[in-house]
This record gives sequence, structure tokens and C-alpha cells, in this order.
Amino acid sequence: MRTENPVLIIGGGPAGLRAAVDLSEMGIEVILVEKRNELGGAPVRWKYKTLAPMMRPTEEVMNPLIEHVEKSELVKVYKNSIVEEAKGNAGNFVIRIKNGLDNRVESLNVSAIIVATGFEHFDARIDPRYGYGKNPNVIGIHELEAMLKSGRVVKHDGQPPERIAFIFCVGSRDRATNPWCCTVCCGVSIKQAIELKEILPDSQIYMIYMDVRTFGLWEKLYWKSMEEYGINYIRGRVSEIYYTGEKLLVKGEDTLVRGPFEVLFDMVVLAVGMEPGQGTKQVAKALDLAINEFGFLEPKHPNIHHDSSKEGIFLAGACVAPMSVEEAIAEGSAAAMQVVKLLHRLAKPIEAR
Repeated sequence: MRTENPVLIIGGGPAGLRAAVDLSEMGIEVILVEKRNELGGAPVRWKYKTLAPMMRPTEEVMNPLIEHVEKSELVKVYKNSIVEEAKGNAGNFVIRIKNGLDNRVESLNVSAIIVATGFEHFDARIDPRYGYGKNPNVIGIHELEAMLKSGRVVKHDGQPPERIAFIFCVGSRDRATNPWCCTVCCGVSIKQAIELKEILPDSQIYMIYMDVRTFGLWEKLYWKSMEEYGINYIRGRVSEIYYTGEKLLVKGEDTLVRGPFEVLFDMVVLAVGMEPGQGTKQVAKALDLAINEFGFLEPKHPNIHHDSSKEGIFLAGACVAPMSVEEAIAEGSAAAMQVVKLLHRLAKPIEAR
């Protein structure tokens, strides 16, 4: 299916890549704009080892999408670039693409737009309780992924940790930071704890949680972590992490036995949540898209994410709400299908509409 103008996709993560692959496989030309120097979004940027819940190697999922996009004659990729502006209507938008390296600007005509700008991890420096960025060996789940992928998990002194704590819901389910649940951080943390035990089988791992929310097939990770790997769970809230000069003293309250606890750890991993990134905010302004009270792009219908309420502009992935890589990929396909439906409708003679 050939169209006069190509389709613009903003964002080269799981959702954007899947949409680009689907459209190009149907013979539709695509322009893919990515603000970073690499495709793949968060899974590639943070070097995810595996994807929950099946613990499938990230490369098996992401590499085919990236390779297809980079090799396809129907897909033109703009890296280190943003979409500054979009004017016009469905079938004929005029867009301005700006290169972030040399500030070169190019104007193009596109028939439809898919916004797939993804997410950013919560910056735990905002919450002083954890000492993130100050206390050594306090890291985020996104930073742990690179260690797991390399097969070498060590403290700042190069030695492997013996006692490790995961703290759930950092920057999530908290009105002082972000009130929403990120849906995947519990499962990702449990996946990582299992991978840690495989690398450091003698380590002791404690999961400090508000609630364990492992939805759907992710629930099996929860039981597997306890029954096969001996991972410990503490229902509680952390009030402070204090660096003793040698170890990390985690203070808090056990909300099951309703008593305080103070435990020494070698490493603390913060399950930092998902929130809208600067790319989403920038695109919302450039395309005049609505955002909700949380800063995510707001679809016309809450349960139908792909509809932006502006004809010809569609939404996909974690720019709309926190979600897994699997869900983002599915939403990329859904948005691509909506574009195809639009192009078929626009291609009909006026009297046939």
C-alpha cells in the first residue's frame, strides 16, 4: 500500500519500532524520529538483561525490530532529532524536524503521526530518604540491569555485595512524588532478585514492599523467588537510609508486625517508577496534544490509548501510561492499524466516503 506522504513516528522505543515495522511491511513509507543516538528505547538504553515475566533475553525481542527498521528501504530514521512543530490536517501534516547536534531543520509532509515517546525513570534524588546520588551502593533498578547483563554485580569498592535490599515503589504510589502505580516495578524487581541469586547464590536478598503487585503471568515470579531462590519479603516502609562508612543502615517500619526495624545492607536497589519524560512534554507542546493530571498524554477515551482526539495523530506505549515492554509493543501495532484505517479512508473518493 503506497501513500503520497509517509507516516511519521516519534520515538524509537518498543512501541515506535513495532509500529514502523508493521507499517513498512504493508508497503507504507515511514519517517522515524528518535531524540537519542540509538534505537530501542529504555530496554537498550539501560541494557535490560531479560524481559519479565518470561525472562526472555532482551535482544531476542528488540534486535529484530531494530534491524528491520535500519535495513528497510521504506523507513527513514532521524536520530538525535526532535519534531519541533506539526501543522495541517490528516493526510497532509507539515512537520519540522530539528537535529540536536547541528540544529539543522528540515520540513516534510506526512500523512499521519504516531507519538511513542516512552517514559523516564523517577529521579530518586528528589526524595531525600534514600540518599540516592550521595550514599554509595544505593542504585536504581535500571542501573542494576547493566550489572546483571555483564554478569558482574559489585559494590563501589569492586567487591560483591552479600546482603541486598530492594525497596519497592520509589517515586510511585506516593502523593509527595507520583501517586500512580507503575504496574511493572514489582515484577521487574523480583526478576532481578532471581538473576542476582543466580550470579551470587550465597547472597541474602530482602524485598521491602508496600504491596506486591504482580499481575497476570507475572505472579509466577513471586512464588518462584521464594520457593526456589529463598528470597525474603518484608512488608514495610523505609524512612531513611544512613551510610555508616562501611554499610547501609536501612531504617523503617514493618507494617505487618507494626514495629520499627533497622537492618544493615551492602547494597540497596530502588525500584524507581515510570513517569513522563521531557520528550513527551516537548511533543505535547509541539503537536498541541492534551496531557492528563499526571503529565502523560491523554487519549480521547481512557481505555482506548491510540486515539489522541486529533484526527491523524495516534498514541502508543508508555507516553500514555506506565506499561510493560510487551504491552508497548502491542500498542505500537494497534496504532499502526489505526493509521492504515485512516489512510484507506482518506484514499476513497469523496463520493464513496
